[in-house]
Amino acid sequence: MFQNLSPSPALSIVQFSDIDAFRPVEFVADARSVPLNLANFHTARATVQLPGCQINLLTSFPRILDVSYRAAHGVVIFQIEDAYEVSVNGLSVNRPAFVGMRGNVDLQFVEPRGSLHVIITLGAGLRDREWFDTPDELCPFTPDADALATVRSVTSGILQTASARSDLLQEPRSALAIQEDLLLAIDEMFRRSRAPELAGRLASRSYCRLVRVIDEYVAFHPASAIYSADLAEQCGVSVRTLGTAVASVRGMSLHRYLRLKQLWSARAQLVKGSDAITVTSCARANGFHHMGEFAKLYRATFQETASRTLARARGAD
Repeated sequence: MFQNLSPSPALSIVQFSDIDAFRPVEFVADARSVPLNLANFHTARATVQLPGCQINLLTSFPRILDVSYRAAHGVVIFQIEDAYEVSVNGLSVNRPAFVGMRGNVDLQFVEPRGSLHVIITLGAGLRDREWFDTPDELCPFTPDADALATVRSVTSGILQTASARSDLLQEPRSALAIQEDLLLAIDEMFRRSRAPELAGRLASRSYCRLVRVIDEYVAFHPASAIYSADLAEQCGVSVRTLGTAVASVRGMSLHRYLRLKQLWSARAQLVKGSDAITVTSCARANGFHHMGEFAKLYRATFQETASRTLARARGAD
């Protein structure tokens, strides 16, 4: 879809092919990604501002994503294509679905591969149109296929219009008419959709809480060896429950998740390029005491050696 769009006064397009350039932009939106594969990294965002809402089209990459939404008037997220796989707060969404939420919501996504999706954020000029039953709660919906197809089509049409006929979006009356078509399509999608079973939603909340405890524990004990039994005791659950929670929310085993967090923590220190740091001290400060293991995992994860990352950060060839 991005290949058919061009920037205009009504459409901004930003693209990144470097994770280190992308991350500062992401932090501004209170989001934190852990890429699962840096080979051929690319991400892009196209933005259209309508009178009462904003449309963002994003192409993502394989990743774990934590993001905190502060959406007083509501947010709707849906995929442009059917062929994708993602989990949201431990709820599997490997079929056509969309997310609706309002208020303060923390989301934990896992995208095994990149996807093309849309985020529509309602502004202060719009009420939530009775889309959301309760605030501060995520709810993924199973949509009617035709209703979802209509929303996708209307959204794509708005992006094309913003690209080719930006004057229509800069004229207040036509912009309001275009926005109304979108809102009515979303109204119908909500009306004809199903919410998930309550039991699954309650389980996902419990698993998300456990993962937050794990993240906090790792952050406070960066250089320590972390054992699953000790971590489970800290969380007040069995090792099996802890593993199930991580698999549901993060899409991987507990061991792999802990190692991935430690690797990204190490890389965050290396890319600062401090003269006081060495690869060995950085590895040990992040829980790696076997340098051979660290070197192997680092290269497999980041497609370069740790010493190369440090040298590049210091401006060396």
